[in-house]
Amino acid sequence: MDAADTLKAMETLLLLLKELESTEIGHSPSRGRPPATRKRPKYTRWTFTQLGLGSTRAALAPLYVPDDSSYDRVDRVLHQTVTGFAAAEASPEIPQDWTASAAQLGVAVARTLGASRDVGMRLVLRTDGETVLEAEVTERARRHLRDAIKARYTSIGSRRGHLGGLSDTRGKLRAVLWSEVGHERIPLVCEGEQREQLRQAWGRDRVEVTGRITENAQGQVVSIKVDEIELLSTEPSLSAEDLRGGFWPDMTGGLGALEHLAVIRGEA
Repeated sequence: MDAADTLKAMETLLLLLKELESTEIGHSPSRGRPPATRKRPKYTRWTFTQLGLGSTRAALAPLYVPDDSSYDRVDRVLHQTVTGFAAAEASPEIPQDWTASAAQLGVAVARTLGASRDVGMRLVLRTDGETVLEAEVTERARRHLRDAIKARYTSIGSRRGHLGGLSDTRGKLRAVLWSEVGHERIPLVCEGEQREQLRQAWGRDRVEVTGRITENAQGQVVSIKVDEIELLSTEPSLSAEDLRGGFWPDMTGGLGALEHLAVIRGEA
């Protein structure tokens, strides 16, 4: 690889780690000060423990883990990075635990890679010198991630979950909804006048966000332009047993999915 391209890929990979750590920090909402008065979170700083030239070989390790984060959180971020790229090689979907912003950074990381492993990238996660995870990343990951973040469908709807990754800096509101169903990390597009709604929703176990939902071709939510945030009770209103019959009680009259579809189609 070109030297400048190699450095750019490494720099973008570090930005991807920061993005994933940011949403991990937001996964467990702070019960302390409201987001408008919280200091901007600090992120893990990294150091090279190995750096070789030619076909570049580099090893990264945490240099400093801030109070806002933890070593367990850093471990999860590294797992998410490797498994995310492995998933991106396999299919055009936003990897689990990645946001659309993380997927965009993934596109940038893989932009200079070729179509074969000879001109690709190999990611290896090691713990105490032992390989825990690994992934081969080629241009296929770039194509898949690029397709995954393309907006395909827009509709009016809502998603339930809790807020994370919430910040209010320089007049820009940034928030992520961790959805109850599918455990998706959904970026929220908010307006300035919704600042008070976000402050009230921050730290709540359950909220419902209504607005304009943008989905990709696989039906994954890329973003929600927020119209309203409703505060919900802390306990889900439906049990796992209720959900087996549909999204609300008696939706299917107790029938399974195939039986219910047969009734709808007039086949039963």
